[in-house]
Parts: sequence; structure tokens; C-alpha cells
Amino acid sequence: MPASQWVILAIVCGAIEIFTVGFWFLGLSLSALLVAIGVSLGWLNQFPTQLLIFAFFSLLFIVFTRPLVLKLIKTKDTVSNSNALIGQHGVVTSSIKPFAYGQIRVNGEIWTAASEQEIEIDTRVKVLAVDGVKLVVAIASGKASSE
Repeated sequence: MPASQWVILAIVCGAIEIFTVGFWFLGLSLSALLVAIGVSLGWLNQFPTQLLIFAFFSLLFIVFTRPLVLKLIKTKDTVSNSNALIGQHGVVTSSIKPFAYGQIRVNGEIWTAASEQEIEIDTRVKVLAVDGVKLVVAIASGKASSE
């Protein structure tokens, strides 16, 4: 296979990598470029040898460099939206009873809340989970004046 076809394969794999960003096709693209260089220098004249070198470098790039690249570009995930409320504390503004919703104030916002226990107004609660648009809470500690 001529070097130009390996270059085309490298470009196609590179284009696929741009759209998928999984770093699978990056190794294939780099391997195809290496084979193209080998063919153009006259080192790889036989097609089976070209395939073997392509497979070897593809495996090498995917197994060894992909995990390193993923570590380098990994960003710290920031919890957002309502899931960011898990672990936060709030104050009950409308009493909560089992099987009946109440309301709490968390970070200055009023949320509908549910609990397995009865919780009175002005009780400090901790958000345990988010269930749709409702917060699941439990008593955190004693009474609180405001939050």
C-alpha cells in the first residue's frame, strides 16, 4: 500500500478522533503516519509488514499512551444543579411529615422536601439526596434560626 493511502487513513482517523474525543482513533492515526513514513523511506515495502507494524504501534499507543493522555486532560468534575445540594444544610420553613412534603430553605432558596421522620419548623436539616425536584432530608442538629 503506498504511503499516500496511509496518510489518507491517518487523516480519516484524525478526523474521527476530533468528533469522538475518546483517544481511540488518535493511536490509529499516529500509527498510520508512522507506517506512511516507513513506506516513504523504503523500510516497509511489503503490505503484510505494513499491517503488522500498524497493528503493533496501534496497540502500543492505545495501551500505553491513551491512559496517560486521559489523566493529563481529565478535569475535576464539579457537581452542579440540584445535586450540588447533597450534603448542604438547611432550615425547615414548612413542617415535614412522613408521606407528606414540607419545605426547607437551602442557600437562600426554598425547596420541597421529604423525610422519613416528622420535622418541625426551624429545625436544621441535612440534604441526603435529590428525588426529582424534591430534596430528601434528615435532622442535622437541634434548632436553627436561619440559613
